[in-house]
Amino acid sequence: MTDRRPGGVPATARRRRRVPASFLLGVAVGTVLGIVATLGWYVATREEPLEHGELVILSGKDTSSGGQREELVKLWNVLHPQSPARIREAPVTTDQQHSEMVGIAQAQAAGAGPDPDDEVDIYNLDVTFTAEFAAAGYLRPVDEARLAPGHLGAFVPEVLDTCRYRGSLWALPFNTDAGLLFYRSDLVTGGAPAAPGGAPRFDWDAILDRSAALTGAGGAAQRPVAGYVGQFGPYEGLTVNGMELVWAGGVDRLVDETENRVIFQRERWERRLREVAAARRAGLLVGDAFTVPGDEGRSLRDFQEGRALFMRNWPVNYRALAATDAAPASRVPFEVTRLPGPSALGGQNLAIAKQTRQPRAAQALIEFLTRQEAQRTLFTVGGFAPTRTDVYADAALRERFPYLALLGEAVREARARPRVPHYFQFSRVFREGVRTALEGDGTLPEDFEARLNRALRGG
Repeated sequence: MTDRRPGGVPATARRRRRVPASFLLGVAVGTVLGIVATLGWYVATREEPLEHGELVILSGKDTSSGGQREELVKLWNVLHPQSPARIREAPVTTDQQHSEMVGIAQAQAAGAGPDPDDEVDIYNLDVTFTAEFAAAGYLRPVDEARLAPGHLGAFVPEVLDTCRYRGSLWALPFNTDAGLLFYRSDLVTGGAPAAPGGAPRFDWDAILDRSAALTGAGGAAQRPVAGYVGQFGPYEGLTVNGMELVWAGGVDRLVDETENRVIFQRERWERRLREVAAARRAGLLVGDAFTVPGDEGRSLRDFQEGRALFMRNWPVNYRALAATDAAPASRVPFEVTRLPGPSALGGQNLAIAKQTRQPRAAQALIEFLTRQEAQRTLFTVGGFAPTRTDVYADAALRERFPYLALLGEAVREARARPRVPHYFQFSRVFREGVRTALEGDGTLPEDFEARLNRALRGG
């Protein structure tokens, strides 16, 4: 496979840079003008007119700065007054979104929607939902012949793959995600040698060693009380963090997606789980993160307020940590690098509802939201990880946002969670087993393999 990842971060760019609000405003205005100029031609030259009527996008809450998804939809409405769109927000957590989206999709498929307002034309699906919704017949395949030339080829291949199931393209990637490792730059030094100009890497041994040496009472101001914080509450975040621990232990694949069965290697699966469980017992993990379901802000606050030396989190949190409007006393010096092993690939995919009465308009809208100009806006102003290689390769953006090249590498290295119809059941069983291991001595349940295989079959 050809390596298309961007080059390393220049040595002078590894220092964290503040992003002034005035710059972001300028970027936003310039990007909007670029979208209008580019899409004016696109709209004027469409071969077929779009169906008239409102388009409804069912999506999780937009947590970006200034609600950039909503702003892009407003721009679409200016350009397409006969086919306006609106976003209907689903609950915040992945688990709650899944429940609501499945309920609406089932009602639409049965033709028994309780309310016209529940009619949905586009689903903004978590990447883990795409296979399930496609297999259940809730989606309409993307008409690839209607896409602009080169549109599909511009996406990061690994990201576009999350939109495919059984040989068909069911969605386009709206934004992607890959976990990053944030660390206290005033306390943590060294790390594994990196490529020239690149960020240092810390494996789990280094993280645990530094956690043991640099945490606890006394010493420097704002000395962390714990070494590492991640998302360990009883929700999808624990699945993600657990998979990343298993992969870091030397596991390549969790599931054979063709045969729909788990590939269980107990010794390798438990390798890092045992180490992290021991670290938790020793107080090197922020313990209350284990009891908060779905509160990803908790891990951010633990790091931001100086309670943790390392933090695993999504790149959108870089903006919150680098914000210039925070009180200086509340900021901690930090740098960012890749995780000890592959990240779980995150993000959302835009898919067309099977029952939509406006399939051409719906596809035109998802193409609009995934074009280069829209993806630039979602990253530069909103902080969402881009889905397109041309955004990662943009020299001006890489200069203004030094972590963009690093993020591109993390996305290319990331691994998709199993693309199976019953992923939701699999995830629930997986995280229950991981939780048992981390709260004990790192040992997974004896019947773990059998339970996972039952879940893959929908049991």
